[in-house]
Amino acid sequence: MDTVGNRSAAVEISAIKVAVPEMATWVLDRAMQAHGGLGVSQDTPLPELYAQARMLHLADGPDEVHKMVLARRELRRYPVP
Repeated sequence: MDTVGNRSAAVEISAIKVAVPEMATWVLDRAMQAHGGLGVSQDTPLPELYAQARMLHLADGPDEVHKMVLARRELRRYPVP
């Protein structure tokens, strides 16, 4: 964004808005799995962190919207014969 502007970085921005929440929930899910029953109890911060990470999927617009924008912009690069 700093070098090419928001419009030119739109594909990368949409990709980041999908990838970051996905990775955060994946990491927290793995941590909860590793801790077993303790991972879902209120004795650790994991359940609260997971809930916050899950909200990231919706906070800046639903993931599906970002995926749709990503697909549309990528497909625009290839002309239909």
